[in-house]
Amino acid sequence: MSHRLQPTVSDPVMEQVQRLRRELGGDISEVITEAISLLDKVVLEARRGARLTFVPLQPGQPVREYSSPALTRLEWKALEEQSIVLPAKDFDRVAAAVEAPPKPARALRELSRRRRRERP
Repeated sequence: MSHRLQPTVSDPVMEQVQRLRRELGGDISEVITEAISLLDKVVLEARRGARLTFVPLQPGQPVREYSSPALTRLEWKALEEQSIVLPAKDFDRVAAAVEAPPKPARALRELSRRRRRERP
């Protein structure tokens, strides 16, 4: 099923749409569909606390980030502290585990030892 959108955009935005239409070889509907798909993915990742970055193909080039006010709000929202409420019987058990965590398992200690040896 298809739906019709009739957005009102400024002249500079319409120029961008037309440029993208020419570069991508499609029509305006395809440009809008691609833009919404990309924004949807970016919003999903921002909710998870991730950022949109551009990674160059050539090593040594800087990684660039893209942000906007809406994406920044989502990022901050994802980073807000959240409270966990535990029943009293579980609180003491969790507090004790945090204060005196168990020793790492043997396999983890061996992996750590191997990784230390592999580092230059």
